[in-house]
Amino acid sequence: YNEFHIKDLKRTGAVIFDMVVVNLYPFKDTVSKKGVTVEQARGNIDIGGPCMIRAAAKNFLRVTPVVDPFDYEMIISHMKSNDGKTSFKLRFSLAKKAFEHTAVYDRMIADFLEKRTIEEVSRCYTL
Repeated sequence: YNEFHIKDLKRTGAVIFDMVVVNLYPFKDTVSKKGVTVEQARGNIDIGGPCMIRAAAKNFLRVTPVVDPFDYEMIISHMKSNDGKTSFKLRFSLAKKAFEHTAVYDRMIADFLEKRTIEEVSRCYTL
């Protein structure tokens, strides 16, 4: 952290954290249901989650981004054998996984919307 970051942390009373765990809204599960509307799909587009994931992944020098519940046990085991910390190697590996995760999520949303016509979308809303 640079001196400005430290000053801002002190000024705002914020705390330093070193792990971000995010499970995104279930967009894939939602849009795979028969008869799902554009509005139901839109309501399951996560915005804050991908932002937190990307911020954590960008900051892999100090932050561990976690996007897969199947990784929880591995991460816990790793931390137990590393004095409660994650290694640079693990953080970098999880950062790559995090960016891939958000890319796949965004691609899924784009693919869903690409298949919709303006007429179908218009039926969902009164503008």
